[in-house]
Order: sequence, then structure tokens, then C-alpha cells
Amino acid sequence: MPAADTKSRASVRETVMLRAKVVDSRGTHEAQISDISSHGMLGTMANPPERGEFISVHFPGQELGGQVRWVNGRKFGVYLRERVDAKSLTSGRRQARKAVTPAVPQPAEEMSLKSMIITYSVLCLTALSAAYLIVTYIIL
Repeated sequence: MPAADTKSRASVRETVMLRAKVVDSRGTHEAQISDISSHGMLGTMANPPERGEFISVHFPGQELGGQVRWVNGRKFGVYLRERVDAKSLTSGRRQARKAVTPAVPQPAEEMSLKSMIITYSVLCLTALSAAYLIVTYIIL
């Protein structure tokens, strides 16, 4: 935020000079990103997006989403949905994501012969009832 004291900021900002494409409700526009932190960035463009608008910021090899928190003339501040590493943006590489271990599906319990016969009997009766209703009310 332009008038805020820089000492009160929770995260360290890094000065950068990056070109990006900003996608907002009006389309895609060129922007200049001049500083970035783990949770936000400062951008400049001819017609910045509206305050409160959700936007996507495209860098080579990476896309970030966030919400515009303030606009002052041609400058705007974006609060990012996910933490970002400024070095990954300046190097042009994708930020490494933590590996997610997929959940292992548990094998289904074995059905007893009795429960299997009951299940298929109910399915058979349901199918026969549906066939009877179709023949009675639709075909005849």
C-alpha cells in the first residue's frame, strides 16, 4: 500500500524489473512488475485493474493468481493466492511444488454369498419393475 510504513510489512520485498501479462475482466494487458514479496507484488500498467478484482499474472513459465488490493494512478498492488519465490520468477523457472502422496485405496470387503444373492435379487426386481412400467405406460 503506497502510504504504509515499509517497516510494518510482514514479508521482505524484492525489487525486480519483470514484464508480465495481466488477465483481468477487460482482457489481457502488458504490465511491469517492480517489486515482489512472498504474498504480493507491485505492478504498473496503463489502465490498471479495479480494486478488489481477481486477476492472473503470467510470467514466462509461471502463472500467479491474486486480488488487486489497491490502485494509485497507474500502479496497483496484488495480494497473491499462493506464496511465491521471487527468485523463481527472476530466473524464469517454475517454482517447485511439494510432492503430494496419493491416498492408497483400501480393498473392498469381501461380500458373503448370502449378501451377494440379496443384492442381485434387489437389482433384478428393480430392473423388472422399471421394465414393467415402461411397457405399461409408454409402449402400450
